[in-house]
Amino acid sequence: MLTRLQVTNIALIDKSDIAFDAGFSVLTGETGAGKSILIESVSFVLGERASRESIRTGAEKASAEATFLLSADSPVRAYLSEQQLDNGDELVLYRELSLSGRNVCRVNGVLVGTAELKAIGDLLVDLHGQHAHQSLLNPETHLQLIDAYAKSDVDGLKTRVEEARQSALQAERALATLKNGLRERERRVDAIRFQMKEIDAVSPVDGEEEQLEADRLRMRNAETISEGLNAAYDALFSEGGALSTLTDAREALNRIGEFDESYRKLSERTDEAYYSLEDVAYELRDGRDAFRFDPDLLEQTESRLAALQNLKRKYGAAIADILAYREKIENEYRILSDGDNQIETLEKAYREAVDTFGTLAKELSDRRKAAAKKLMRETIAELNGMGMPHAAMETAFTEIPKEQLAETGIDEAMFLLSANRGEPVKPLIKVASGGEMSRIMLAMKAALSDADRIETLIFDEIDTGISGMVANAVAEKMRALGRKRQVLCVTHLPQIAAYADAQYVAYKYSDAEKTHSITRRLTEAERPKEIARIMGSDENDAAAMKHAKQLLEAAKK
Repeated sequence: MLTRLQVTNIALIDKSDIAFDAGFSVLTGETGAGKSILIESVSFVLGERASRESIRTGAEKASAEATFLLSADSPVRAYLSEQQLDNGDELVLYRELSLSGRNVCRVNGVLVGTAELKAIGDLLVDLHGQHAHQSLLNPETHLQLIDAYAKSDVDGLKTRVEEARQSALQAERALATLKNGLRERERRVDAIRFQMKEIDAVSPVDGEEEQLEADRLRMRNAETISEGLNAAYDALFSEGGALSTLTDAREALNRIGEFDESYRKLSERTDEAYYSLEDVAYELRDGRDAFRFDPDLLEQTESRLAALQNLKRKYGAAIADILAYREKIENEYRILSDGDNQIETLEKAYREAVDTFGTLAKELSDRRKAAAKKLMRETIAELNGMGMPHAAMETAFTEIPKEQLAETGIDEAMFLLSANRGEPVKPLIKVASGGEMSRIMLAMKAALSDADRIETLIFDEIDTGISGMVANAVAEKMRALGRKRQVLCVTHLPQIAAYADAQYVAYKYSDAEKTHSITRRLTEAERPKEIARIMGSDENDAAAMKHAKQLLEAAKK
């Protein structure tokens, strides 16, 4: 769960440091006070897209840091361990954005990219922004919600479906290429033939470049090597050299070795040193006598390296890449050269690939339909407790022909709703009001929270379009959700604010130079005043203050 958020120089916020607890918390405040800025700051530190326009006027950069306390079964733990970013139960995310557009992102103090930061953020927080409930009006999101609910049942199969789809698309492209006209085919064949001939003329061998570079280095320094070998040999074998001096030492120690055990051991060690050094001298002599500098061989080596470098410029960064490219174009050449005979083969391969895709997509479709039924049951159960006692929901699936190779498999899905008893289910876009749409989204989020195990849910004004007793029901549902997950909600409704375990208020003020936004946690004694303000009154209105206290007392009960 999110335990702390520090924000610096984002929009109207100079510096903010807020601690959060588990359970259900609300953020209230006047319109424009900075509530959404705080939510945007969370989005920013979770790796979402950010604009330099969000940097506070006069500042060089904006930053945000979020600290999370991870549960034992948090879905982010496995990812952090895999990326070697694990730091126990505490996780700290940091991001800053400068006016130059430079992003700096850190996870537990380790620099990462924004994509990696976002991948981690997606496992930590489900952020439901303003108007996000309207996405339910787009049927394309319905299938995404079903997949999110069925996550563990469909993720692996979705990967296999996508792999089969890509194989079918590749077969389709190969077939289209083959049918693309003889003239174009011949041009491509000529180009491939030239490339294969150029590569084959050099015949690169994986690993040879390193050996050639070592040989070149040795030959370029032949004179230095020869001088070194001669000097070393002379230093050992010449008169007065190391071996001659060591011989004198051996003889001296041999004469006194019988007088003391330590002298005898020194004599033996001197003998060993002599023989070892003598072996070195012989190897130096052999190396010196065998060493030859061949200018022609150096020229051949240089030429070979140049030829390899030319291939690398054209076909790959390494010899292994060049060989892989050679194999790839050879396969293409074989297909194109025998185009007429290959069409039938490729058509068969394409049909088989489409059939494989269709079989896997059908299995995926069956799992989706089973998950959709369960999701609808859970969503209806949630809606029944939010002022929609007669709600009915279904999912209408439409089958896409497998030949279309759609990204979603063979499924299109659309949620259908009947909000009133006796009315048939119809598409959401035709029958759901704004308030009903908000409640449906909240109900689905409640169902999804058990499926995805994301520990923190943030709702930015999900209470749009609801009021009265419905607001009480929604408030109770959000508190219930807060018992299983950490829930933070931006709200303008007094009922929802009253049901929160903790309440934060955002407000702004202006000095001679700038406007500032501040967010702080209210004490229990301060909450009635803020709830009275939400109701359109203030602390001087005795009736409003009494009502606010009654709301808080009722919520506690």
